[in-house]
Amino acid sequence: MFNRMLLVGLLAAFSLVATACQLDVERNTDGSLQIEAIIEEADIATELGFAISEDPDAESVTVDLKDGYALIEAVGKNERGTRTDTVSFRLELFVEGDHLGATVSDAVWNDIEIPDELVEIWNEELAAELEASAKEDPDSTLSAVEITEDQLRFEFRVETEQSKA
Repeated sequence: MFNRMLLVGLLAAFSLVATACQLDVERNTDGSLQIEAIIEEADIATELGFAISEDPDAESVTVDLKDGYALIEAVGKNERGTRTDTVSFRLELFVEGDHLGATVSDAVWNDIEIPDELVEIWNEELAAELEASAKEDPDSTLSAVEITEDQLRFEFRVETEQSKA
């Protein structure tokens, strides 16, 4: 249960980049695009509601932004539907090479600390997923990511035909 809830929480959080953000696009002198995407904390709750609405076992996912990290909590039914489980963790985002990197820490399931060995496995799986996702769009590179008390901010460089010439 908590594996699935963790992944639901992470994927929902990352899907926000494409759905609930304000975009500022500027053309660089070489023809490439510089894109700044900002997601306000207030918009995150709305998007998370949409993201989990298709999972009948998921009840809620909340994100509390802090300077430099986010606290995420997912609540939902266990596999048998016999009780409600809660998973919470700290999520740090950073630029890894030219794509998004993330680290999960301080993970807790139903008030029980999740063993570091399991959290490390999650981090390895998350890193592999993010790297694979970055390869899907080789013309886009992440140059900055920042979490503040009230927003997530991403900066991307996107190559165009003009900048590739």
